[in-house]
Amino acid sequence: MEDVRQERKALLLLILIGIIYFLYLVRIVLLPFVLAILIVYLVEPFIDCLLNRGVGRNLALALILFLVAGGIFLFGFFAAPYLIEELNTLAQRLPVYAKEIQNIIDLINDKYERIDLPPAIQTIIDNSLSRIQSVTLRFVERTTEVIIGLLSSFFSLVMAPILAFYMLKDIDLIKKNMWSLVPKAYRKEVKQLLKKIDDVLRGYLKGQLLVSIVVGLLLSLGFYILKVKFYLLIGIFAGIMNLIPYLGVVLGILPALFIVSFKSTQAIIGVVVLYLIVQQLESSLISPKIVGDKVGLHPIIIIFSLLVGGELLGIIGMLLAVPIAGIIKVIINHFISRII
Repeated sequence: MEDVRQERKALLLLILIGIIYFLYLVRIVLLPFVLAILIVYLVEPFIDCLLNRGVGRNLALALILFLVAGGIFLFGFFAAPYLIEELNTLAQRLPVYAKEIQNIIDLINDKYERIDLPPAIQTIIDNSLSRIQSVTLRFVERTTEVIIGLLSSFFSLVMAPILAFYMLKDIDLIKKNMWSLVPKAYRKEVKQLLKKIDDVLRGYLKGQLLVSIVVGLLLSLGFYILKVKFYLLIGIFAGIMNLIPYLGVVLGILPALFIVSFKSTQAIIGVVVLYLIVQQLESSLISPKIVGDKVGLHPIIIIFSLLVGGELLGIIGMLLAVPIAGIIKVIINHFISRII
């Protein structure tokens, strides 16, 4: 009997590994499903709230999706044309920016070569300039890749709400089928664990998403007033980067400084002042410490998680780092409490 159980466990483990490997192979097409699951996760509490007030499920679903679709329509109607135009213009301007950066580096080379420097210092400067050139050109290349990725992800953004509708429509059936995969002996414990994870994750996501949307809108408006090129694109990027505690502010300001650096010193000062003002407003709504309290993590753990996430998956890893660290903390605490 024991041998049979061991064989079943081994078989289940192989199936799990096979599923994970399959998902890895088709990871490119998973984005709309991941976005749809996120929409369902954030929207379902509002539907439950309407259900508790006596509203029918179909009507509640229709009302929520109407609001979501209305928001997407308004964004698409007013912002999408400008956003697409900015993406196209930026794609055309990137080679020009790369050439201007190369000219600046060449100018610096010419100036310091006229100075009679010791060979050791000259070697250090040469290496530093070479590294700056390499990093800058890599930044331009990565920016081009991001633009192409945004354009190719448009289908995912359109499909996500549609998939979310069907998930919400059959959410009870989906939950029932998912729970049927969990052995009855473990269901109570799994429910308790998921409840703890939900309490941590939902508060963090709602707070961060709300603040990031506000920051993105304020910065886009500020860039528009300052007449910064690609104001909408940079504002949206900065809002997304604001989801990353601590480092998001730096990552968000870099593209704006990069663009206005070719304009004037006054433009650079204007961008810096705008960021300082918006960050002061943002800190009055939510600060890194509050984010840490939401997920129950010390700031040192948050910074460590961001560095690990950035090393493994780049910007995406940094966006996911804090929620995943919060989930891991909840799981560890849960099993430690059971052992102790």
